[in-house]
Amino acid sequence: MKFLYPEFLFGLFTLAIPIIIHLFNFRKSKKVYFSSIRFLQNIKKSTSQKRKLKHYLILFSRLLFLTFLVLAFAQPFLPGTDRNPQAESVYVYLDNSSSMSNRTEGTTTSLNLGMDYLSKILELYPTNTSYKLVTNEFAPFSNTLKSVSEIEEIMTEVRLSTISRTLPEAYSRLTSSSVNETARNKDIFVITDFQKSTVGDLSQINFDTLDQVFIAPIQFRQTKNIFVDTVFLSNPFLVADEKNKLNVVLKNSGLEDADEVPLKLFINNIQTASSVLTIPAGGEQAITFEISFNLEQVNKCRISFEDYPVTFDNDFYFVLRLENKINILEISHEDGISPIGLVYGNSGLFAYASQNADNLDYNLIRQNDLVIVNGLNSIDNSLSLELNNHIDLGGSVLIIPGENADISGYQYLVPSARAATADTTRISIAMPDLNDPFFENIFESSNERFDMPNALPVISWGGQQLNLLKLRNNLNFLSGFRSQGTVFVLASPLDDQFTNFHRHALFVPVMYRMASLSKKSFEAPYYNINLPTISLRLDSLNKQDIFKMLDANQENELIPNQRISVNEKVMDSPKNTLQPGYYELMLGTQSRATLALNLDKNESYL
Repeated sequence: MKFLYPEFLFGLFTLAIPIIIHLFNFRKSKKVYFSSIRFLQNIKKSTSQKRKLKHYLILFSRLLFLTFLVLAFAQPFLPGTDRNPQAESVYVYLDNSSSMSNRTEGTTTSLNLGMDYLSKILELYPTNTSYKLVTNEFAPFSNTLKSVSEIEEIMTEVRLSTISRTLPEAYSRLTSSSVNETARNKDIFVITDFQKSTVGDLSQINFDTLDQVFIAPIQFRQTKNIFVDTVFLSNPFLVADEKNKLNVVLKNSGLEDADEVPLKLFINNIQTASSVLTIPAGGEQAITFEISFNLEQVNKCRISFEDYPVTFDNDFYFVLRLENKINILEISHEDGISPIGLVYGNSGLFAYASQNADNLDYNLIRQNDLVIVNGLNSIDNSLSLELNNHIDLGGSVLIIPGENADISGYQYLVPSARAATADTTRISIAMPDLNDPFFENIFESSNERFDMPNALPVISWGGQQLNLLKLRNNLNFLSGFRSQGTVFVLASPLDDQFTNFHRHALFVPVMYRMASLSKKSFEAPYYNINLPTISLRLDSLNKQDIFKMLDANQENELIPNQRISVNEKVMDSPKNTLQPGYYELMLGTQSRATLALNLDKNESYL
């Protein structure tokens, strides 16, 4: 028999306490005098014998109670008889992911307990046994078998890792052949906390029947853990001096309510807002912050809160960027200022340009966020090809038909649509659905008697689409079709003969919303450390350019594997060396982008 915690056996010294109590009865006796006691002698002898037996039974019970109490804490166990202590090699997977920072008993972390298990494993086998140790980093030392002394030295360097591995990944790495492996049978130990969110599909593991696999689960009391699930802007297009809101969704993955959790928002290392949240067990809570004015071009932001004992996910990093102007290109046959030019003439928000379809520079199409084809009766093949390429790259196109529109040409731009000649009269446009995200924050209130514009459609659009504005006869007036990019289509030309939509108060906010949705930010506000690659769209990319990643303290410089693919810089994520925080993407001495990296949130589901 062995004991998991033999130090508790010192508690057996407490067995002396009931013995001392038995030997020294400190109760004072009181004499009672009788006139004659000769008839009580037999009764006295009988009572004394029963009392002694009773005292012995009480002493024995006390000794048994203390003995079993000490043994319960020492946790005795019988080593398995089917284990082969003479195995030539022993393979150990030690999970050192961030979740292993959770406490098991007192101040002992799960990783420390796992290291104790590993130390006990090393004591079970002969000194000439070879070992392979695999951690989440898949470090080079896990490629070869090591001696006991080498493993003990490696154990002093094991730390918590930001990398998560599924058990099939770890097992595959553990059992992969190394240079000095000769043993056919081996003992395999798996030391992990078995998180459901990261353990993976165990059915993918193909066990070798010659191996013996031992499971050492790390168990801790699941209480609560708060983490940031999502951060997003109400208006994804962040413009200077315009009102916007930052939405933060926090989750509690534990079994206990998190009461009055203090939360702070930092922008450029300055605390700009704070709040106190209560999040129910297994629930979530959303909070909204007003984004202040006077923002910089690139703003390093951080959500921070206090959550003990699991603290590895108490900070969430992201970057907010003031976007450049939205590039708008109008293609038409008309000279002069069109209704489109009047709407997008605000030089503070838009970079608007108008090109005649007969003298069009096709290179301008890819340089713009929203391309508006206004009033063309026919679209030639070269223009259709360029517009389709723009859509495939995630761009947006607005089609405003001409008076005598060639439906087949428009159909080529929107293959999923069913276009037909409209056969109707001039009719009012119905009140839009204010629950549609497209119209969010456009109207402060709804009024059914609101005077809506009217239209005489020339094209009827059908198919799987976003019905943004409808006529009162249920035909579509403004629709949207999504693939890689978005195609917006109108049913009638912007001409007084066909509609007064371009003269109505609804026209400006609808056109503004289409423009804002067309603006593509190619830098995400935050990235996951566990992502295999990070893709960025940067201007003036050259194949010879080598980008470097520099951490916020400008101490660690990384040069990841990188390549250019379809106007994007694709970099392999060096997750083995990355830590949560901010990184500058440097080209020479110039910073081309700021990246915010966070841990995989699956680790937060304890």
